[in-house]
Amino acid sequence: MHFCLLPPEILLQIFSACEFSQPMCSESRATLASFAMTCRTFQEPALDILWKNIVGFKPLIAFLPECVGNIDIRGRLTLERPPLDGECRLISRYTQRIHSLTVSGGHLNRIDDQIMQAFISAPSPTPLLPNLRSLCWWDDREYFFPLLCTLFGSTITSMRLGFIIRAPSFAESVLLASFGARCPSIQELHYDYGGDSRESSDAICEALRGLRELFRLSIGVFNAQTLLRLASLSSLKFLSLNLRTYNFHHTHSHSTPTSSSQFEEVYITSPSCFVLTHCLRNIQFLSCRSVNLSIDYDDFIQPYDPMDIPDLIISVSECFPPTLEKLHFNFATDLDNHTEDILADTRFALGFDVVAPMLSFSHLKYLDLDWICTSVIDDTSLKTMAQSWPLLEHFVFGSAPRWLVPPSLTFIGLVHLIHHCPLLRNIKMPFSACPVDVNSAPFSNTNPSEKIRGLFVGTSPIVDPVAVASQIHKLMPKLITVGFYGWDIARFPAPSLFAQFKADWSRVNDFLKVLTTSEIGNGNSPTTSHVGGMDIWTLG
Repeated sequence: MHFCLLPPEILLQIFSACEFSQPMCSESRATLASFAMTCRTFQEPALDILWKNIVGFKPLIAFLPECVGNIDIRGRLTLERPPLDGECRLISRYTQRIHSLTVSGGHLNRIDDQIMQAFISAPSPTPLLPNLRSLCWWDDREYFFPLLCTLFGSTITSMRLGFIIRAPSFAESVLLASFGARCPSIQELHYDYGGDSRESSDAICEALRGLRELFRLSIGVFNAQTLLRLASLSSLKFLSLNLRTYNFHHTHSHSTPTSSSQFEEVYITSPSCFVLTHCLRNIQFLSCRSVNLSIDYDDFIQPYDPMDIPDLIISVSECFPPTLEKLHFNFATDLDNHTEDILADTRFALGFDVVAPMLSFSHLKYLDLDWICTSVIDDTSLKTMAQSWPLLEHFVFGSAPRWLVPPSLTFIGLVHLIHHCPLLRNIKMPFSACPVDVNSAPFSNTNPSEKIRGLFVGTSPIVDPVAVASQIHKLMPKLITVGFYGWDIARFPAPSLFAQFKADWSRVNDFLKVLTTSEIGNGNSPTTSHVGGMDIWTLG
């Protein structure tokens, strides 16, 4: 054997290549098992990787003699007799290698009472899995709670629990209350559990008590009491809330609890605009860098209710601090499933007055409002927005649906955006692309941006592709191609005018290729990675 293979760290790195598929495929497991049986040098590193991530309880007893482990007439794993001391040490030899365990209801259905009792009563002063780091438990049957508690330990840093959405039982509350004492090192807790009641809130608050290292939290219940508890966790930086069981009848609008936690990111999922607006109006975050708001919109007829959006935008502007750096709205609706009548309906066009409350976010670097119709927002309004957000790096504004309402924005609006936001890297925005006077303001006093490598125009109308390509190249000399929508997956054929737009934008890209090629000849070669990156912007 070559001396380079002797260090265990080298072997671990090599054998880790089998971990790429999760859960590990049978072929990778067979390969690692073969390595483990090759020689003593390979054995320990191969076994460490083989047992690092385990799914279900079957692997824990599969290597026991047939006189111990068996399968009963119902197809469940069972024990013919209790494991002897030597067999327990054999089990311990492997369980100490487990860093991650995933258990679902199906896995629990495949073990009988003897298996569970054996695990619970294992004669050891240490936990069943003494080096467990990550535990995923997707079952809420109280019968198996003793087995779950057996897995708890101070080494766990990540835990994901999936329980049914309802008020917690006494047993569940006791289980949650033990987190701080049994698993004090938890850094990431995903608690897929809801029920917006006092009992739910009490259970969550008890679960959080003592978790001084908690860094990331995802929960399905939220109210003033839980917010105050979160404020006491100085280590918490990432918070994910699911408002599917949020009860606005139990939340009083005159009460506004405030979180002073220094959040890096807040992610909120809501079943409707109304619920999200109500929640945001009843809380306030004094410090937060990034916000991701997702609406599980279930109306397949229209993309959103225009009457809901103004109040939602106001609640966002009042809930989060002016120092916010990233704001991402996501409407979980099928944007390619809307009819031609809906996409041509001017009722969905939101004016500048709707967006204006967000101008207070003067530190914005990333803004995603891709789902709204921006057709009535003009160049002057966009200039005001750009002046309010001078740090913008990513600007995503109304280009996701194939809106048929002609945009009021023109190429001048794009110039304003680049002029006042010199850090921009990516732009997704529909506008009317037409020739402008490049020798007059604002074009003449706008410095070209070499940072911009992504431009997506959606269904933007265009006149004179040659002139537009020349203007784009003057403003964004490093831009290689422009992304635009086709109509391949739309529910209706492309209107004749829009079909021509697609052809004209293709000509723009042809001209940009010529301009870029000429610069390559002068020694200015574009970076290949940015060419591939444009695939993100060219859709449909």
